[in-house]
Amino acid sequence: MFRHFAFGCGVLSLLVLAAATVAGGMAYPGYDHLTQYISELGATGAPTSRGVSLAFMVSGGLLAVFWLLCVGLFPRSVLSILGFGLSALNGVGLLLGGVFRCDFECSTADLSPAAVLHDVFGGIGYLCGIAGVFLVGLAARRWPQGRGLFGLSLICGIPAALAMWLIHPAFEWYGAAQRVIEIALAVWTLAVAMRVRLQPRRTA
Repeated sequence: MFRHFAFGCGVLSLLVLAAATVAGGMAYPGYDHLTQYISELGATGAPTSRGVSLAFMVSGGLLAVFWLLCVGLFPRSVLSILGFGLSALNGVGLLLGGVFRCDFECSTADLSPAAVLHDVFGGIGYLCGIAGVFLVGLAARRWPQGRGLFGLSLICGIPAALAMWLIHPAFEWYGAAQRVIEIALAVWTLAVAMRVRLQPRRTA
């Protein structure tokens, strides 16, 4: 039952964020996923602000719970505890990104206090999430149920780490770069969630 709850938290977190991003983009006139941040959908004054910000909080909370539960579902080591803890901070960063919204269109001119906090929590969340991928991947090499996770951690973590350098407004396609990070982290989360769901009961 514990495993099923953890699995549900991980998958539901991804579904909520994906639904908010897709539906929010459709409801926001002229929105371009390739050249705009996801946060713009929840920004102050955006037509989709309340709904998307709420989705950020729900998704982030579920994601944090999932990664914290993983600590008790996989063999414990310094690497795994650090990795799961950092991954949980990514969820916390998303949650707080919904509480503290960026300014309209995520403008970088004359930032409000909430916008500054949004950028800080979002940036730290991404960095922690990416670091968590690598640490959990390293720890998984010693797990009976960790076959293939180390390789996947490289497949997901390296593109995400490289894309972090491109999510600045100076890069024209920063929206696409952010999607690379989000998709990489989502694929990794889903892979670990499937291991939680399918692992033998005795290893939990």
